[in-house]
Amino acid sequence: MAKGKKKNAAQSRYSPLDSHRREGKSFVPPFMQYPKITLMSWRDTRVPEVLWAVLLAGNLERDRCLQVFCGVIERAGTADQPRVRSLQHSLLAIETPESFDGVFGPLAAQEPAHILSALLLLEGLPDREHWARLLSQPDPKVHWPLLASAIARTTDHQSQESTDCRWLRLLFAINQGKMHVPPPLLREITEYPLFGDMRAVRPLIRSSEGALDGLPSTSPTPQWGENFWAECWTKTLCTRAHRLDEPSIEVSVAADELAEVYRQAALHFHETLKTTSIDPRHDTAFGLVLYGINFAYSLCMSGAHQRVEGRTAIRSMTECYITLAYLLKLDQRGLWEKYRNYGVGQAKLAYLKLFDLHDSGLPDYLDASELEAMANEDAWAEFVTIDVGSWAGLDLRKMSEQANVKPIYDKYYTWPSGYVHGQWGAVRDTNFGLCLNPLHRFHRIPATPRVSMASVAPAALKLTNLLLDLLNAAYPTFKHRMSHKTAAPSEDAASDEQDVKASPEGPVTESGEAKHQLPEQT
Repeated sequence: MAKGKKKNAAQSRYSPLDSHRREGKSFVPPFMQYPKITLMSWRDTRVPEVLWAVLLAGNLERDRCLQVFCGVIERAGTADQPRVRSLQHSLLAIETPESFDGVFGPLAAQEPAHILSALLLLEGLPDREHWARLLSQPDPKVHWPLLASAIARTTDHQSQESTDCRWLRLLFAINQGKMHVPPPLLREITEYPLFGDMRAVRPLIRSSEGALDGLPSTSPTPQWGENFWAECWTKTLCTRAHRLDEPSIEVSVAADELAEVYRQAALHFHETLKTTSIDPRHDTAFGLVLYGINFAYSLCMSGAHQRVEGRTAIRSMTECYITLAYLLKLDQRGLWEKYRNYGVGQAKLAYLKLFDLHDSGLPDYLDASELEAMANEDAWAEFVTIDVGSWAGLDLRKMSEQANVKPIYDKYYTWPSGYVHGQWGAVRDTNFGLCLNPLHRFHRIPATPRVSMASVAPAALKLTNLLLDLLNAAYPTFKHRMSHKTAAPSEDAASDEQDVKASPEGPVTESGEAKHQLPEQT
């Protein structure tokens, strides 16, 4: 991060890249650098164990909820005179009816009883027999949504509702003598949330509660967590998310402008042409710029700017830009020739490989005669060397560093590359949507083919202007650019300009239980 640049809210939640430890080709985050670290999920394991508290935190006013929590803590007793030894469902199941009712019985006569009836929806609840003595039978149409609402509010382990539930668990452990806290910090926990700076107290509560998992007497049992989520999935339906992204620019207007910019660049080609002989610098500079404009024009004309192929096009445009920036930075005739000869060699390689494909038939998009012509265009193919490495002997990242355009690489190349290579991030983004049912843990479900992804048109037009800047640097003066209104430059456009100046109740389960449709989520 640039020196003096203020972190936004999202950045403050994560360790910066420079705090990750480099191990070969991996960057290990600070938490994973601790030896023998064991991960335990708040959502998957601990939420089901304190589900009664989660229901209250997600459906009661906060002051009332914390008042109820304090009452439970007080009735649960202390290390010297404990009434129950845990507030977790798995361990509450082994408590005597007298002990259980002594702690939770008073809730049956208060308004939380209506909310807590949702617990009886779950046949696998470990302490269901205890709760059934105290609570009335649930109404599925009312209590499934109550449960879903509470889970939604506590899925994030750092949410206010989650923090309150984690404070309950921590305070109980302190009262029971299972955890000791230094006196200076004890008051911040016992008087939460009325004492101390919550910006420090809330993280303290969460980290301390997480440490409880290392204690056998307080560690939750994974079996109930797995059973809880399985039962929720069996008894409720998925809720598909519907997503529609509108482009931020008028793509039809942008397409018209791109056509004109392409025409002007072609005219400038002729104006600056000095020979009909091979001129690798002139051909490459104009070729890469026109190739990039072609991508941007095709995206805006076809609607592909909101489809998966738009991401792959942005990657290609970025590669064109970095390649040209690198070539201009060094601006050596031998390097321009090396770039061109590498491409001719690739045409020859593709052509020769076609000889092995004649029996099985050539792909429809390949024209053998065109490949042959390109392989022989600069010299007889028998004199063309085939290079199967990187044409510059450098990967694109290193090229961007040498050309002083690394910010463009980071901004436009890294993520789109996943779409080209079919990496999980791209597969996830393109083919899966979220089920909006919190009781399904917001799991991934196949989405309809995404033809309304967030538009890459603004990025394509920004890259077009960057390419035109390079063209102007190589063969001045070329003043035509995409308009700022159409190109929608990013907020950090100024930093980009430094790069190179010169050079988404019905079905019945097999057991016969009706699945319940939750209200549509937004």
